[in-house]
Amino acid sequence: MARTCSFFVILFFFFFTGPYKSIQAQDHTSVIRYYMEQSSGFSPLFNGKLPPQYLMRHKGTYYLESDTFYRGTLEYNGKRYIDLSLNLNAHSDELYIRMPQYNSSSVLLKDHVESFTLDQMEFVHLVKEKWPGVPQEGYYQILFSGKKISVLKRTLKRMNASTSVNEINFSHVFEEEIYYYIVQNGIFHPVKRRSSLLKVLGDKRKKLNRHIRKHKLGFGKDKREATFTSCAAVYEKEE
Repeated sequence: MARTCSFFVILFFFFFTGPYKSIQAQDHTSVIRYYMEQSSGFSPLFNGKLPPQYLMRHKGTYYLESDTFYRGTLEYNGKRYIDLSLNLNAHSDELYIRMPQYNSSSVLLKDHVESFTLDQMEFVHLVKEKWPGVPQEGYYQILFSGKKISVLKRTLKRMNASTSVNEINFSHVFEEEIYYYIVQNGIFHPVKRRSSLLKVLGDKRKKLNRHIRKHKLGFGKDKREATFTSCAAVYEKEE
């Protein structure tokens, strides 16, 4: 089967060429009804391609965190779906949905994805048509959303050839790259250090400096997310 086949086509092939090939053509309505029942009415979600296969030995994961799927919600093609099984491929920037009954996944059509959640994490699909200033179209995590500013996080996984002696058993390594943005008046400001944060939010520099010192906020790789979110909340707060 071609990798671009929809989930429905795969099931259709299974019923008419597999163990149930004795079903006659005139019974196709019952097959479709069976599929709709098994997909709990979510069949419009399973019309994307099959996820790509990473056959090489690799270190790390191409998923956002792990291959464990999250319980999530989805705004898709103008409709809201709840209690789904979702995961994000941060290498290809594609959202996967799984149908537990078949233990198989499908890639959601990106043009139809508006926003989604993975447990407590919220994501939005940004395109230049609606957000001309977005650095790159794709999925962004919403860390903070206020009336004046928002803080977004973009996580990408780069697949690089393995060169380290410690990784000799792996041909490739997935390395994580994280980008943070403060969005103000439709403009995406990349932030990484204290200086870039205060440059964007300079009208409250003194207040933010006091907040950073008081709470001993850091800007190391594992502390930036909490720091940017905390400072955004302080900035947003009315005097």
